[in-house]
Amino acid sequence: MIERINVPDVIVVVALSAALIISIYGGLNELSMSIASGLLGYIGGAGKHTFEKKGER
Repeated sequence: MIERINVPDVIVVVALSAALIISIYGGLNELSMSIASGLLGYIGGAGKHTFEKKGER
């Protein structure tokens, strides 16, 4: 079963991924690490939030 896609989450992930790629090609190592860390944290938090919503239904 395909669930509804959360548009704000997709926008954030795409924007952070684009910023990560640009910073890697720009040679900005510290910025790349910060963006990657934030992206992983956001994806982890979004997944946890989705699990909690499923449990409530």
